[in-house]
Amino acid sequence: MHTGFPLNEACNLQVRKLEISDKSKGFVELLQQLTVCDAISDEDFQKQFQELSSLGDDHVICVIEDTSCGKIVATGSVFIEKKFIRNCGKVGHIEDVVVDRDSRGMRLGKKVLSFLTDHARSVGCYMAILDCRNENKAFYEKCGFKQKEIRMVKYFI
Repeated sequence: MHTGFPLNEACNLQVRKLEISDKSKGFVELLQQLTVCDAISDEDFQKQFQELSSLGDDHVICVIEDTSCGKIVATGSVFIEKKFIRNCGKVGHIEDVVVDRDSRGMRLGKKVLSFLTDHARSVGCYMAILDCRNENKAFYEKCGFKQKEIRMVKYFI
């Protein structure tokens, strides 16, 4: 599994798993570019980080850090669903993929997706799935995903 490696030595970009110190590197602010994400206290961040970390390989958050400035510039996550179908198979659910608006066009989204799909494959998933907006469909197709059926949602808040 990936332990963190440079994407491009000249740009000082490193793809790796989320670390507790990433809150101070703009991780939450990056998520705010994707969707509603209120400010998170250090205590709440630490609790959530510990809970997610306790899931081990069943929930992985990938980040790309620009080490020249200590800023998280891309992220995404995958959680592993264990099923009864397909011989008690597993499915990787990819969520919360976002690249900082100032870092787009550098193929960072593709790097995040590769990290996440490689992880899902390495733990035995038979597929990885994700939801996306219509305007992002072409990007995900370039990354090897294809449209299948439709998504339904029921919000509780």
